[in-house]
Amino acid sequence: MCVIIMSKLLALGFFCLIVVGSVSAVTISYSNPSVGFPEPTEQPIKSDCIKQEWDSNFELFRAGDISKEDMKTYVRSCN
Repeated sequence: MCVIIMSKLLALGFFCLIVVGSVSAVTISYSNPSVGFPEPTEQPIKSDCIKQEWDSNFELFRAGDISKEDMKTYVRSCN
């Protein structure tokens, strides 16, 4: 008798699980995969650095006249 009641409860639970899962699957709204992140509006300003300027800045950096942070900024601003 107990086995019959347990099997009915198990079948009822399984049925409820399927109904809830189906309703959940129907109500999910998926995003459009073609919509991406917007492009940045401002591009970083980069210029072509002259080789002589590049070399002289590295010489000044090696001599300790230009700080490491200033040199990073200079290098990042070059193409």
